[in-house]
Amino acid sequence: MTNTLKKYCLILLLIACPLFIQAQHVIITKAGERLNGELQKIEDHTVTFFHKGSIVTFQHGQIKSIEFDGEAGAGSSISQSGQKGISFLMPGRKVIKQPKVDNLTMEKGIVVVAITINKYGDVVKADPGVEGTTTTSQYLLTKAKQAAESAKFDGGTTMPLEQKGTITITF
Repeated sequence: MTNTLKKYCLILLLIACPLFIQAQHVIITKAGERLNGELQKIEDHTVTFFHKGSIVTFQHGQIKSIEFDGEAGAGSSISQSGQKGISFLMPGRKVIKQPKVDNLTMEKGIVVVAITINKYGDVVKADPGVEGTTTTSQYLLTKAKQAAESAKFDGGTTMPLEQKGTITITF
């Protein structure tokens, strides 16, 4: 391959690569701000996030949810404001089984479920209707609890015995 051809291939590659790069994560703050970027780490009640070329640090209490792009089972969640979906906040864990959400009515609303998982990733406690919930419908609260209980996160013997987080379900 000639040097000129190598240069053209390199230039083409450099021009094309940014077209395929997209934000992998979305942080939604409790103030309602949506930030696209890449989650760097979650540690000691602090979330480090790469956003628009800068590292941004949040305390867990400032975050409503974190959304992950990708395929189900790869730590992904699907949620967009105003649409049906699910988002998770479980520091250091990935979803390996998406919750199954059934809604056989026309009722709409957002239900935030406080969950506790064991070191194996099983949901051992689910409490629907915590801060951020926009409905009082017992039907939606029950369906959200059932969905949260059906989720499974990655686990292992090195994980904490119990870990708390949230699942937000938009009906």
